[in-house]
Amino acid sequence: MLEGNPRPATPPARSVRVSEIFESLQGEGPTAGAPCLFVRLAACNLKCRWCDTTYSWDFRRFAYGSEVSRLDLDQVVDRVRASRMDRVVITGGEPLLQQRAIAEMLRRMGTAYVVEVETNGTLQPSDALAKRVDQWNVSPKLPSAGDTADRRIRPDALAALRDTGRAWLKLVVDGDDDLAHADALIESLSWPRQRIFLMACAQTREELRIRSRKLAPSCISRGVGLSPRLHLEWFDGERGR
Repeated sequence: MLEGNPRPATPPARSVRVSEIFESLQGEGPTAGAPCLFVRLAACNLKCRWCDTTYSWDFRRFAYGSEVSRLDLDQVVDRVRASRMDRVVITGGEPLLQQRAIAEMLRRMGTAYVVEVETNGTLQPSDALAKRVDQWNVSPKLPSAGDTADRRIRPDALAALRDTGRAWLKLVVDGDDDLAHADALIESLSWPRQRIFLMACAQTREELRIRSRKLAPSCISRGVGLSPRLHLEWFDGERGR
């Protein structure tokens, strides 16, 4: 490129890697129970040991070719418009690995939809995406997830999400060690407590009930919310529900 010539603009993304698209009810966080369309994107930059959607990223166990569809953005937008839902939840995997595609998809969708994005908080969103998304469900991982701290905790990205004023912190807790790390993380981020949930790590309905009951006093003493996992309670973790 000749000196002084403007750098060419990055062309907009045209497609996205999708794991699944389905209608359901939001199971977690501040909008639990709300009807929505889930757009689950493929791939993740973490490897949580208790992840319940490993099919979206663990391609040593699941066949990429049968689990992932490369869809043109207009195909995804058509699915959104054909849905009965006016709330769209973009999840994963880690959706911000494909944030250029998400931004373009939202541009094509227009402003008629309420948009939630679920992220592990390791990637900072672009300014345009930060402004467009109505609700960020941010779930940085605690030690029980298994990844090293430098991989799972990115303070700059978390601060950027916090500063949108539309981000909720949702921390999955599996024991007292996680609780101690949750306290330290909340303190370091100065995250508003009215926008924080703790959520019990569980794999079955019964385990969820026992662990949520045990976690409830910790939420009360900290002045934070206890997130349900309605999809586990109602559908016992059935895929696509």
